[in-house]
Amino acid sequence: MKRFLAMLIAAATLTFGGMAHAEEPEPFDLNKATVEQLMAIPDANITEELAKAIIDYSKKTPFKFSDDLMKVPGLDNSTFEAMMPVEENDSVWYDPENADMVLGPSKC
Repeated sequence: MKRFLAMLIAAATLTFGGMAHAEEPEPFDLNKATVEQLMAIPDANITEELAKAIIDYSKKTPFKFSDDLMKVPGLDNSTFEAMMPVEENDSVWYDPENADMVLGPSKC
């Protein structure tokens, strides 16, 4: 019984421990992003439809400033904040390591 309980605890630790340490995506230029990269941003809840809208918008009007993201139809403040956009070299990047605390633009 003790052995079974130890195995059960070990299995639970491996299962839930792996979920807690999900890898953060590498930094990438939002103007060159793929659907997969955008959908992998933690806590952003980006659907395939929204990812395609972001890509389509950036092809017509590349993002130069983080606030430009708010012009994408369907992108809300919580998604914007989760994306943690960083302005770099006349472009906007997903780079959580170098992001300052990001606040979404006011809708007032």
